[in-house]
Amino acid sequence: TQFGVVQRPTHRNTTWDMAKFEVCGHKFADLSEFGYGVALLNDCKYGFSTLGNSMSMSLLRAPKAPDEHSDMGHHSFRYAIYPHTGTFSESNVVQEAYQFNVPLLELPITIPPQISSLHKRPFFSVSGARNVVLDTVKRAEDDKTSYIVRLYEAYGGHARALLTSRLPFSSVCKVNLLEEPMDGPGIERLDHSTALKVPFKPFEVVSLLFTL
Repeated sequence: TQFGVVQRPTHRNTTWDMAKFEVCGHKFADLSEFGYGVALLNDCKYGFSTLGNSMSMSLLRAPKAPDEHSDMGHHSFRYAIYPHTGTFSESNVVQEAYQFNVPLLELPITIPPQISSLHKRPFFSVSGARNVVLDTVKRAEDDKTSYIVRLYEAYGGHARALLTSRLPFSSVCKVNLLEEPMDGPGIERLDHSTALKVPFKPFEVVSLLFTL
């Protein structure tokens, strides 16, 4: 799923299991047990299946209905194998899958010498909770002087993350996906800083509206 994970069996003991020979997945599929595991990463394919200790990823389907030209033509895609220690919840699979799908862009720019290293840091960063992912930073839909920062808990546990902003802001509030203010656990702003303590429930998506 986009904001979270679904755990599925690797056997086909029932007719329901047999019908789920292929399931949808975003960015990765992981097969783990106590002590170690392996993840299959990709940047544009969404069909996975696992039976026993065998994982597969569907590359092409080409159905004839409703689009008779589906999947025709040349295709370009990337995939990677990512072995890791520990179970899925103890791994960095989600972070590695994000980095694989959204690689760092290198652009030549000229930095004036008077700009200190402080200004080279990211505008927003998360620390203190490795299970929290910073997913989106964008302008607010109804107020172009405000920004939306969207984070989520990725592994199914509680967390309390420290969100730091390099941009000065006058206020911040929690909003829903329609960017409407909502009630919820308080967002604690640290004194004399632009850092916030943000609580998370398992798989919770948190959107914050920053007003500059």
